[in-house]
Amino acid sequence: MARILEKSMEMGIQEWMLKFSDLELDDSYASFFYTCLEWLESEGLIRVHAYHRTMGGIANGWVQNVHLTSFGQAALNQEVSINGSPELVSQTVKNVSKEPANYSQFGDFLGGLLGGFTKSLGS
Repeated sequence: MARILEKSMEMGIQEWMLKFSDLELDDSYASFFYTCLEWLESEGLIRVHAYHRTMGGIANGWVQNVHLTSFGQAALNQEVSINGSPELVSQTVKNVSKEPANYSQFGDFLGGLLGGFTKSLGS
């Protein structure tokens, strides 16, 4: 998820395609490619123009125009406390993208963050 969000921040709103290989991850993460995209989209963080799945492997194909939504941009601009110091979520995404050991904990972090952020919008 962190690599997808990082790539989306990098690419902005231009026309582009994302393939699993663009994420530069070990093949053991391939089964999570479409699942993570769909989760991020259903949570409202990203918008995907089209999914183009092809045969030959679980992560084969590409997605067209993965863009951050305004909700996604707002969530990434939230400040969180990481190890006692304030940091923007977007910076945390970049850090997690570079630290493979943290991938397993990022989903819990993002889910908790979104829950709190969504709750704060309602009040």
